[in-house]
Amino acid sequence: MNIFSFTTHFGREEDCRIHFKEQRDKIGVVCKCGHKEHFWIKSIWSYECKKCRKRISLKSGTIMQNSNLSFLIWYKTMFLMSVTKKGFS
Repeated sequence: MNIFSFTTHFGREEDCRIHFKEQRDKIGVVCKCGHKEHFWIKSIWSYECKKCRKRISLKSGTIMQNSNLSFLIWYKTMFLMSVTKKGFS
């Protein structure tokens, strides 16, 4: 994938969020109470545990957990880090 095809697939924040949610759903979300079944609340982009009703953000439990950066910035950064041969200083 080059920068042009990357921008075509992940050019907007919503594209990145949707892709991340799809990947996260494949792995599964586990609440702190240990329950694995959740509701999806699209208006706030969060999961809600069916057992204890605790809300879990899309970023929680990932490297992005305490970050204020958007998904678009994270995706661009991950893309550049993975395709750059010489790395960054």
